[in-house]
Amino acid sequence: MGTKQLPEVVRKFLRWTLKSNLATKEEEGGETRLKIHKTTKITIFFGIVVGIASVILLAPTKGFAGGRGPITIGVEQGPLLALMMIAEDQGFFSKQGVDVTIKYYTTGKLALHGMFAGEVDLATPAETTFVFSSFERGDFSIVATIGSSDNDQVIIARKDRGIRIAEELRGKGISASRTAAGHFFLHCFLIKNGLSEKDIKLSFKHPDELIPALSKGEIDAFSAMTVFSKKAKTLLGDNIIVFEEPGLYLKTYNLVAFNTFIKDRSQVVKSILQALTKSEEFAKKYPEHAQRIVSKKTGLTKSEIAGFWPNLRYGVSLEQSLLTSLENEARWAIRNKLTDRKKIPNYLNFIYLDALEAVKPKGVTLIR
Repeated sequence: MGTKQLPEVVRKFLRWTLKSNLATKEEEGGETRLKIHKTTKITIFFGIVVGIASVILLAPTKGFAGGRGPITIGVEQGPLLALMMIAEDQGFFSKQGVDVTIKYYTTGKLALHGMFAGEVDLATPAETTFVFSSFERGDFSIVATIGSSDNDQVIIARKDRGIRIAEELRGKGISASRTAAGHFFLHCFLIKNGLSEKDIKLSFKHPDELIPALSKGEIDAFSAMTVFSKKAKTLLGDNIIVFEEPGLYLKTYNLVAFNTFIKDRSQVVKSILQALTKSEEFAKKYPEHAQRIVSKKTGLTKSEIAGFWPNLRYGVSLEQSLLTSLENEARWAIRNKLTDRKKIPNYLNFIYLDALEAVKPKGVTLIR
């Protein structure tokens, strides 16, 4: 093929090689051909390699970390999920190369059920919900704890039912959301105050039913998250009393995914954890700004969030205390016949450490 038959861009390149003494003309069969020197071939080859590498390295990172489409995370719309809210607000997920959408639920339990139903890719349940789901299936794991508090659960009671101290809960009608954190906290609270479930009239209700039932006088008290106290006070005013027990029960919220998702999109999991560590740093450096974000996302006032803030622990971790909590709550569930299972699962098989060990090794204190 003669040079006239070549594309213009190629002819320009060949003319450049002649000018640069990288090639010489040769006549053969009446046609002019170019002979590219051997050293030039090597130079061109390495030039192509460098060019391709530059394109790859300089290409935008969005969508690269695990790829294959956007991710949806089911999140409870409560203050303890602040790291998720901050990451969403500040764009930390996209900065780590993942396209994340947050789908908010009223409880972490509903978020986990949403994951099982295929509504979301990951969820953020409390450890109690995780325990009861682990009795039914073993195809999902915790990849990190992202929020915790030892003063997030309370007992809210009506004063006009003769309740001023914990002992006066004896014989009263008390509700909780079955197999949720409030249920376990009620158990712990009763024991600490010399009572048991047999000493009360225990009933179970959906979280959305607790405040209306208390307001109507259908129950005397209920066990739930601290945020419920404000709503109850709005309806009942000074007729409510709130029992707190700081340090009695450590509630954790955990990032959970199917094992197949963790295996197939391990880089995505790491990128999400990296984004959450950025949220952790942001919350520590700019606490007031972080509180404004949480206030906007939860609908709670800034003063309410500021009041909760000292009791909330924001950090990405996998601690030994998580394993202890899972085992203790499983033991409680079995003993109280809240499950048909007779044996505590091996929760080491339900915790995936590799991602957090790669992202934040100091956050992993769980002993294998």
